[in-house]
Amino acid sequence: MKSLSQRKAQLTLADAPTVVLLVGLVFLVMATIAFIGQKYGDALPNSSTAQNVTIDLNTEIANNTSIAGIVLTISLVGIVLTVLIGVFLVTRGAGGGRA
Repeated sequence: MKSLSQRKAQLTLADAPTVVLLVGLVFLVMATIAFIGQKYGDALPNSSTAQNVTIDLNTEIANNTSIAGIVLTISLVGIVLTVLIGVFLVTRGAGGGRA
C-alpha cells in the first residue's frame, strides 16, 4: 500500500470510512457550537446587538448541520453500493478475468 505522501490526491474506497467519519465529526462540532451559541444567546438581554448577532450565527450554523444526516446517509449508501457492485462483478467474472 502506498504511503499518503506518494499518492497524488486520490481517494480510494479504503479511505471512504475515514472521510465519512471526518465529515460527521465536523458536523457534530458545528452542532455543538450552535447549541452553545443558542444557550449564550438566550442568556443575553432582549433586542441587544449581541443577541441579534448570536441568533443570526446560530441560524446559519443550524441550516448547515440540518443537512448532515442526509449527506452522511447518501455517502454511506454510496459506499455500500460500490462494495456490493464490486463483489458482484468479481464473483461473476467481469472483474476477475475468469472464463
